[in-house]
This record gives sequence, structure tokens and C-alpha cells, in this order.
Amino acid sequence: MKKIKIAFAALTAIIGIGGAYATTADSVNRVGTIYRWHTVGGKVTFSGTTVAARVNCPAPSGVTCLYGTALNKPTAFVYKP
Repeated sequence: MKKIKIAFAALTAIIGIGGAYATTADSVNRVGTIYRWHTVGGKVTFSGTTVAARVNCPAPSGVTCLYGTALNKPTAFVYKP
């Protein structure tokens, strides 16, 4: 019975570590990704990272100001805090 408990504990640990990695792997890559940033109207404004997009966000607080597109990456949206 003790061996079964140890096996379940080890399996749970492996699943937990895998889940933690899966939720953070894409976000780490997204920070360094170069996107083409568009206004909500569709006009391309510049190319750069998400950090640059937050700095150059032209909208008032709480409004979607830019969205970014990159090859083989999901669309990124920037809101002004």
C-alpha cells in the first residue's frame, strides 16, 4: 500500500510540473517575439515587441489600442493600463 501512495505522489508531481511548464512556455516566448502592430482600424503602425507596444499605445486607459500579428503565433492585444 505504501508503494502505491509513493507512485501516486510521484505521478501527481510530474503532472503538476508539466502543467506549470505548459502554462508559462508560450508567455516567455511572446515577450521576445517581434509583432507587426496594427491599430484597431487595421492600419499597421510599427514592428516591435509587446513592451514597445505598451509604451506606444495611443488609446486611453482600459481600451484596446493595438493588436499584433506574427507568423505562427496567436494574435496579441495591448491595453493601456
